[in-house]
Amino acid sequence: MPDVGTPKTSTATSKLNSDQSETTRFIFRVLILGSILIGLNCYVIISSENRIVWQLTAFSIFPTVLFTLFMLSGINLFLKRNDSKLALRNSEIAVLYVMISVSTTLAGQDLIRQLVPLMANPFWYATLENEWEELFFHYLPTWLTVPNKQILRGYFEGNGNFWQLENINAWWLPILVWTIFVIVILFVMLCINIIVRKQWTEHERLRYPLTIMPTEIIRDTTKLFSNKLIWLGFGLAFGIELINGLNYLNPALPAIKVKSMIRFRGLPWSNAGQIPIGIYPFAIGLGYLIPLDLSFSLWCFYIVWRMQRVILKAFGLTSTRWLTHTMRGGAWVAIGAIALWTCRRHIISILGVFFSRKEENKLYNFAIIGLTIGMLIITLFWYQAGLSPWVTVSYFGIYFVLCTGMTRMRAETGPPTHELQSTHPDRILGAFVGSRSLGVQNLTNTTLLSWLAYGYRCHPMPNQLEGFKIGSNFNISRHKLIIAMILASVVGAFVSILLHVSLYYKFPFNGTQGIGEFHHLRNQIIYPQDTSLTMIRHMGTGFLITIIIAILKHSFLWWPLYPMGYAISDGWAFGWMWFSIFLAWTAKRSIFALGGLKYNRIMLPFFLGLIFGQFSAGSLWSLIGIALGKSVYTMFP
Repeated sequence: MPDVGTPKTSTATSKLNSDQSETTRFIFRVLILGSILIGLNCYVIISSENRIVWQLTAFSIFPTVLFTLFMLSGINLFLKRNDSKLALRNSEIAVLYVMISVSTTLAGQDLIRQLVPLMANPFWYATLENEWEELFFHYLPTWLTVPNKQILRGYFEGNGNFWQLENINAWWLPILVWTIFVIVILFVMLCINIIVRKQWTEHERLRYPLTIMPTEIIRDTTKLFSNKLIWLGFGLAFGIELINGLNYLNPALPAIKVKSMIRFRGLPWSNAGQIPIGIYPFAIGLGYLIPLDLSFSLWCFYIVWRMQRVILKAFGLTSTRWLTHTMRGGAWVAIGAIALWTCRRHIISILGVFFSRKEENKLYNFAIIGLTIGMLIITLFWYQAGLSPWVTVSYFGIYFVLCTGMTRMRAETGPPTHELQSTHPDRILGAFVGSRSLGVQNLTNTTLLSWLAYGYRCHPMPNQLEGFKIGSNFNISRHKLIIAMILASVVGAFVSILLHVSLYYKFPFNGTQGIGEFHHLRNQIIYPQDTSLTMIRHMGTGFLITIIIAILKHSFLWWPLYPMGYAISDGWAFGWMWFSIFLAWTAKRSIFALGGLKYNRIMLPFFLGLIFGQFSAGSLWSLIGIALGKSVYTMFP
């Protein structure tokens, strides 16, 4: 009798071996290689932005990440043509891109760079005059800070060595604890993204403009690299950056002027502030990826915000910039509220099948449980630090609403940058309950959280969601993406914090970030405030305007303006780019008028080339600066 079970056993064994082989490949070619690239990229970012160039991570897509993708795709194309077994699959390159993007957000301008100084600055900059020691030192947790001024000398003065036993003993606990907290924060963001992903991607079919570029270069590397238009755009942008970079090193060489400033004289027009006129090839390229009505909203609302300042000044109002900043904070809250409102039925349906064991619901169950556990850990973490549970829940409730709104902005509009200065969750909370009700201990602890809300520019949450979109473009398992993004969070958090600390000891960086937050804390303690009706009114105005714009856009097809444009366009970074977005809108509109969608597709490589060209040049100049140990030309602003 033949053994009828043999074929089945053989098939099962073969499948098991295949699965093991794929797992091994994923570990070595994605997770390990990705971790190495994360370390290298974080080092370049931290070294560059602190001592070489400025604002490498003020954008929605990061120059060094795109440069890494550009080089990785080029090397991989060479390996494929030579039939090398070392060649990576497109899906593997896509996961690597997502990993590096998520981790770079931590190394950039607005997160870890703002966090690390908060551990040390209050103790170094405390004086008899500012009275910091008497006012709030006893509320600062010793396991989150480094109170030893002698240890901090090398940190602030540079030219030292962190890798000494006494320094390590002083820093290891805050580094470890903050690393764990950052990982938990990113995990909560990931869980939220898992919950909203299907609604925004499959049901509403949001455009995800910022995923177009990495998808195009990964999917059609050969076709794209052989297209003359991409090299025309690349050469134009790269050439401008090369010439201006050489001019920076040797002013005797000519430069190509691409930036100017319009200044108004006399009130009320001078209240509009300086109007930058900048031609940034990368911003023109990114603006071309944005749908026409969205790019129109961005540059149009920039003018509206400036005119608003003029009109308010004409009516005799002072502090108009604070007023508009507060209104923009209300606009962001509105965007977050809209984002959650559009997901309400989807979220209810997920909660309704929470106990279901169907395969499609397991990921949602994981997200809900993960979100619950993550928030519990955060609450317990800060309760141990001295923060009242109701303040913790309120703070992070507001924070994640703002983050969700920002993530929705990115998915729908794909702006070249997005920022929200001076809108911290604790200040929003303080406007409603008053700093007096919060108390000194809560105010001190929320000051240690100020790094979370510094600028919202380089932020992990939108990059996580875009990672899922890129993954769907290449049929990548969501489980693999989740594992990769969690690992990127772990490696990125630890490496970013450790490198910031160790490099501050090595180089005389400017470590003054966060000083303003402690001055603000001092003022809150000395001059406690009750509920701020003025701030509530201004935020409410921004909130209401955004809601009205959203209703008009939803109700009338002819209405050209998007609420996201109103929320984004008053930012500092966008102010430098608005004219480039206008040029992109003009070019795209003209191309559509001449040849429709076909010509738009034909011209796409040229605009991608503009992005790659300027970002590649900017990345190369930063590498040259690191090698030479001196400042070099910066591509922005």
